Amino acid sequence: MAFHRDVKQLLRSEPADRFRTQRVLLDNQGGISPFGALLTFAQMQAFRLQGQIFNVSGGRLFANLGVSLQLIVHHKQRRALVLVPQGDRLKLISGYVPTEHLGDPLQTVWAELMEEVLPMTTNGKLYGFANGDMELKDPYALRRCGSLFVRPAPFLLQHALVHTFAQTCKWPVSSYQDLQHACLQLVFPAEVTLPDAVTLYHVEDVLDSATNRLLSEFEPHNRCVLMVLDESDRLKYEFFTINDGEWIPFDAQGFVLSEFFDFV
Repeated sequence: MAFHRDVKQLLRSEPADRFRTQRVLLDNQGGISPFGALLTFAQMQAFRLQGQIFNVSGGRLFANLGVSLQLIVHHKQRRALVLVPQGDRLKLISGYVPTEHLGDPLQTVWAELMEEVLPMTTNGKLYGFANGDMELKDPYALRRCGSLFVRPAPFLLQHALVHTFAQTCKWPVSSYQDLQHACLQLVFPAEVTLPDAVTLYHVEDVLDSATNRLLSEFEPHNRCVLMVLDESDRLKYEFFTINDGEWIPFDAQGFVLSEFFDFV
């Protein structure tokens, strides 16, 4: 598919009811396992709205498993944490883990990165991302000029590790418990170096209630938001976007930060 950065366009359309997941059990040794029957998206959200984490034999039972990517970008001697706007919230790149990824949630992390973040240079070159020698799958079948290499990064999150899971996923992982939504959230830290003359676009999924389809829409004015880090990787709560390689101040007034920031 050809991509025109100045034109609003539909990148993908898929049935909204395709998603299935399960509740998850966090055992006392830090292991995670699926629990119970398959859930539709609506059923999962119903458990989340209840906001109840149950103590059961051997561990704690959560409404669902979520993942977030703590992505730090390097650009022109500066470092910043990538956030994406969702309504009035600024959050990490994140998503719900479907049942086919519950044994390897890192797959959901890479899928969300490719879906939500589009790096494009001033001369129209669109990049993808790669983890080591593996280019990440493009959900939109766009023409890419190459890949930006993602690598592990230090944690900003000061919280308990999911030790057993960390040994099997082959990537650093931390976690927190989202008490409001009864969700166990895994956080994977990564960093990437951006080309100089780049714009970092954000793509948001929209539910079309008339057709019950999820639409991935590119809007030329949608940008990823960057929160600046100091030399010691502490958040400075200064916000920018990158437009054609320039750091443009972003007015975050009216936005709230996601629950991730309660733990950093």
